Amino acid sequence: MKYIVTAIVLTMSVLASNVMASTATIDGTVVSSTAIMQQVIRNNPERSCSIVEVPVYGNTKGNASDAIAGAIIGGILGNQVGGGKGKDAATIFGAILGAKVGEENGGQKVIVGYKQVEQCSITYVRVTDNVVVGYETSVELYGDMVHTFETNRQYRVGSIVPVRMTLSLN
Repeated sequence: MKYIVTAIVLTMSVLASNVMASTATIDGTVVSSTAIMQQVIRNNPERSCSIVEVPVYGNTKGNASDAIAGAIIGGILGNQVGGGKGKDAATIFGAILGAKVGEENGGQKVIVGYKQVEQCSITYVRVTDNVVVGYETSVELYGDMVHTFETNRQYRVGSIVPVRMTLSLN
């Protein structure tokens, strides 16, 4: 086998002396293909949730003075509408409606209880990952010569691959 390699190298030498460089494609057998790893830092989103108590708001009823003020304002506004006996009815209706509105709107918003609610947020955590950026592949040529190079794909050990060899004389 060594004689074949020597013959090819001599043949390439003769060709190279005429051209200064010679290229040949030789089939080789893959003996190893190892991943080349590189560390990459990325932001990994993480969702975290918790149960929190939030207030529930309600309105309190207004007091008597709020109802009286509403009745007076409603009566004045009702008196402005209609004429004759309709004016009296509008005044009474305005006073009743004003009292109801004054009673409901005179109150305040207060906390009437609490309820449990799930609140979630997303935070980003920096993590380091190892990623494959290529493969270091070793190929055996003619049974004893091993050539190693980097590739973008992984080769299966034992597969036959073409290897382009360039011989040049300096």
